[in-house]
Amino acid sequence: MPFNISQFKAELDSRGGPSRGSLFEVTVTPVHRNTVAGMDARSLRFFCQSATVPNINLQTQEYAPVASNPIFYPTAISASQFNAIFMMDSEHKVLQFFHQWMQAVMNYGTKGGKFSSVGNKLPFEMGYMKDYGARISIKHYTTDSDNNRYYETILDGAYPTGMGETNLSWSDNDNFLTLPIKFAFERIEFSGELEGNPLGLYGRGNGLLSTLGALAGFAGTVQQTVKQGTKFNSVQDAINRIYRVDNSLNKLVNTLG
Repeated sequence: MPFNISQFKAELDSRGGPSRGSLFEVTVTPVHRNTVAGMDARSLRFFCQSATVPNINLQTQEYAPVASNPIFYPTAISASQFNAIFMMDSEHKVLQFFHQWMQAVMNYGTKGGKFSSVGNKLPFEMGYMKDYGARISIKHYTTDSDNNRYYETILDGAYPTGMGETNLSWSDNDNFLTLPIKFAFERIEFSGELEGNPLGLYGRGNGLLSTLGALAGFAGTVQQTVKQGTKFNSVQDAINRIYRVDNSLNKLVNTLG
């Protein structure tokens, strides 16, 4: 079928047109307990100039059989850190905010002396995740102004791991200062991913509950069959019990895969 520009345009229009990278919002909430006066976590969404959504990479292991092409098998999965660039305000509240957040992760400050504490942490002592971990939400909106739809990326347990340099120059009179920040996180979630079942009832085999039931049924059948002193009413009764043991064993093997 030859390429048709009208069909191509119609297909794009039916999906809201091409996506635009400028329609985004980054919010950070909640964050460390020490907040800067005049600057809270939610206010940062007005200062986030750009953001790079973390990518997901599958780590593979190569298997190279003799006289055949190599085969790559997935062995693990990893996500890159979250990078964002924030505009700096003239009162340096954004800069102060991230300096204090970094200090909540590790107290790098010795302003009060080598044995002075900040938030119950001595210099170069690590904090607890509950005190500095945050949830970062990255919302990428559609081009339809009448519909507040977006694709969201959520980062839980996020915290800054690096602050970029601040370049000062007399020749940059017409430029605005920016502050690159790199974030690490414990968990990533995308709004388009499938939601899992905690019990795995629709996943592997018949799930955890069915596996435990098969184990209990198999053990009970064996116990009834080999119990000393058991009397069978007939030969058919003994055969039926043997079949029950065999069926329970097959069910257990099928469940465990």
